[in-house]
Amino acid sequence: MKTYFLAEDLWDVVEGTIKEPPEAEEHKAWKKKDAKGLYAIQNSCGDGTYPLIEYRNSAEATWRTFSLNLKRAGGASDESGHDERDESVETVVTLESNANHIQETFVKNVKSNDWDNAINFLRQHPQLGSARVQWDGTALHYAIRKRCSLRIIQQLVELMANEDLEIQDSLGCTALYYLITLFPKMVEVAECMVKKNHNLLTIIPTSMPWWNRKPLVLSAQENAKGERMARYFYSLTPPEMIKVMDTTQLISDGFCP
Repeated sequence: MKTYFLAEDLWDVVEGTIKEPPEAEEHKAWKKKDAKGLYAIQNSCGDGTYPLIEYRNSAEATWRTFSLNLKRAGGASDESGHDERDESVETVVTLESNANHIQETFVKNVKSNDWDNAINFLRQHPQLGSARVQWDGTALHYAIRKRCSLRIIQQLVELMANEDLEIQDSLGCTALYYLITLFPKMVEVAECMVKKNHNLLTIIPTSMPWWNRKPLVLSAQENAKGERMARYFYSLTPPEMIKVMDTTQLISDGFCP
C-alpha cells in the first residue's frame, strides 16, 4: 500500500505530513488526493478488517487506525520473546470472527422476520446492506419477495448504500425488478431507489433470454397496476435502452407518458 501511495503521490496526505489547507484551489486538490487515498485503503480491506475503519472519513485517520490496531506482518519478536506476528494474526482472526457473527445474526433476524432487530443491526453496521440472505440476494430482495410491509421496505432502501441496490440475486434480478413485479403501486419506493442509484434502470435480469430482454419501463407497463410506475421510469430511462420494438409494444399497451 505504501508503495502505491508513493507512486501516486499520495503518501504525504496519507501519512499526514501535509495538513488540509484552507485555500480554495489547494483545498480542492488536497481533498481529491485524500479521497483517492481513502478509497484505495477501503478497497483493499476484507470483511475482517473493514469494521476497524468503516467510520473513518480521511485517509490519514484510516491509516493511523490500522497503525494502532494491526502489527506489521512479519515483525520480529521483542526482547521479552513476544512475537508481533502472532498478535497480528490473532487480531485479524478476531475481527473476521466478529464480522461473521454480526452477519450471521443479521441474516438470522431477517429470515425469522425480526425486522426491528435486523434494521437496527443495519443502522449500526451499514456493510450488512450487501450481505447475502437467500437466493444470493440482499435483505431488500428478501423483504420484497416475502411481501413485507411498505414500512420495512422503505427503511431498508433508506439504509442501504447506493451501490448495494445494484446487487443481483441468483436469477440476475435487482430488488427494484421484484418491486416492479410484486409491488407495482409502490412508485414512491421506486423513486427513492432510482434517485439513490440511476444505474438501476439499466440493469435487466440476466436470466432473461437475449431475445426477450426488455427495459424496466416495459416490465412495469405490462403489469396491470404498473402504469404510474412505467410513466416515472420512462422519463428517466436512457433513450438507447428503449428499442423501436419496445416503443411499439408500449403504444400497443396504451402507454401514455
